[in-house]
Amino acid sequence: MIRKAQTKFILIIMSLMLGVFLLLFGVSYFSLQNLNDRNIKNTLDRIETHYVANGELTIPNSLVIVLTRDESNQFSNKSILTNTTTITERQIQMVIDNASGNSFNSGSVENVYYKVYFDGNRFIISATDANEFLHVFKSNVSNFLILLIIIYLLLFIFVYILSLSVFDPIKETFFKQKQFISNASHELKTPLTIISANAEVLKQNGENQWIDNISSQTERLNILVNDMLSLAKIDEAKEQLSILNFNLSEVVTNEALAFDALAFEKGKTLNLFIQPNLQYKGDIKSVKNIVNILLDNAVKHANTGGEITLQLKKESSKITLTVFNTGSNIPNADSQKIFERFYRSDQSRSRESGGSGLGLSIAKGIADNNKWKITASSKYQESMTITIIL
Repeated sequence: MIRKAQTKFILIIMSLMLGVFLLLFGVSYFSLQNLNDRNIKNTLDRIETHYVANGELTIPNSLVIVLTRDESNQFSNKSILTNTTTITERQIQMVIDNASGNSFNSGSVENVYYKVYFDGNRFIISATDANEFLHVFKSNVSNFLILLIIIYLLLFIFVYILSLSVFDPIKETFFKQKQFISNASHELKTPLTIISANAEVLKQNGENQWIDNISSQTERLNILVNDMLSLAKIDEAKEQLSILNFNLSEVVTNEALAFDALAFEKGKTLNLFIQPNLQYKGDIKSVKNIVNILLDNAVKHANTGGEITLQLKKESSKITLTVFNTGSNIPNADSQKIFERFYRSDQSRSRESGGSGLGLSIAKGIADNNKWKITASSKYQESMTITIIL
């Protein structure tokens, strides 16, 4: 539980940092792109200014195309002045075609950027090979991205170390608490056994209400102690899983049939719908324990004259175990709270039912240890359904 909280803490912090870093990278990317565009535009402006003023090229990797229009509005002359070897004839023609096709607006063809200047009957197209600018832009973006990744990884290490300093004291306290519960439960078992044995001896001298009360409360304490020990083992991951292939249908049926007489005695009906010969690879003990816990809970809390239904089926590749009982007074919004330790609805789960309030918490622990998904769904005043996907 502490490890999950620590992982969640790290994930939340790193997710927030990732959002900040993505925003920072996005802003930086567009800033570098705008800077690159400005540099290209300034270069084109310089090419145009120098050519118009001096009729020559002094800027490296530059190109000027002059198109002259005659009286019939046709291009009667074309001259090309170049100061680059990287712009090919094909690209020059593409620049001319692209500029004329777009009403002589500025633009780019491949890595050649151009600008159009209208001077009387002349169209002066200034162009430059932007490979160098683009290379610098990509290099800056890559370097900035690498820097952000390095900083992010360093922050992850820092957050991880921070989480250790934050959660280690909590982990130590939680461990001591679990150890205390486990030790206390073990220590309580001996006096409870002695009290129970003495009560049975006293009963031999005749029925006595006070002795009966001692026996019933001792039995209840024994149930609580055993449940606390089970939870302590689950918390400390002491329950070793024995993974075997077995007939799940047969195991569930055998465990469920033991509750048939109990349900009948309490005036309730137990229905079984178990798909035959379902094979499963897992821990048999966990399956038996969780079936017993869920059926015991259903029999206790089903309304008088009500029904309990256990269904086991396989759909696609998933095996589903469902335990249903009529008569739930758990509020719909509190359905998942029944897995909390000592949770009781004031209206429906009195302590006189004989339970410890830990049964479904143990079921949740068993499910978590086996990587099963367990959920509950309550319909107020109608029914409770607990579903496990194995």
